[in-house]
Amino acid sequence: MITATSSLLGSLAQVSQILNNPQVQEIEQKSAAFYFSNLDLLKVASILISAFFVAATIIFMIKTGWLALRIDRVRDTVLKSDMPKKRSLKAWQNIKKHLFVGSDTELKLALLESDKLLDNALRLSGFQGKTLGDKLQEISPEELPHIEEVWEAHKLRNKLVHETNFKLNRNTAERALAIYEEALRDLGLLD
Repeated sequence: MITATSSLLGSLAQVSQILNNPQVQEIEQKSAAFYFSNLDLLKVASILISAFFVAATIIFMIKTGWLALRIDRVRDTVLKSDMPKKRSLKAWQNIKKHLFVGSDTELKLALLESDKLLDNALRLSGFQGKTLGDKLQEISPEELPHIEEVWEAHKLRNKLVHETNFKLNRNTAERALAIYEEALRDLGLLD
């Protein structure tokens, strides 16, 4: 402990000697003189750099959709607008894009997103449950006329997720997506 303290004191003494060196003090004075003589230029440069980063941040927020998502959430919660329907329409358009690409991966993605969209729609409609299956158990045919078909589509989604060797063909995927679309129409989220 004593050797560490004496070593630290020795290091501090060396730093003090370096700082008291006339050459170091001269550099310090020149630096301070340069700083104060160019202070206005440095202020302008810092304002321009800050403006660039603020603009870049705003552009990033707009391009990635981060800002739009936050605005949608405010509209939904504070303004109580009809944003769930608009959001559902937009999400359904993305699902249709996956369907039209037609690759196996895109078909699977369309089916998974459809299931998730229906789950969110039922949650917003007030149905309780952790999973879509839980919510579907609570629904009667009067509340959702095509409930049995929706169950079949959801079971197809579960096979897709849980069975590694499950092969999804286009006709089956289109049929399931049509069922999800009809269910979303019944809930009033699609026209």
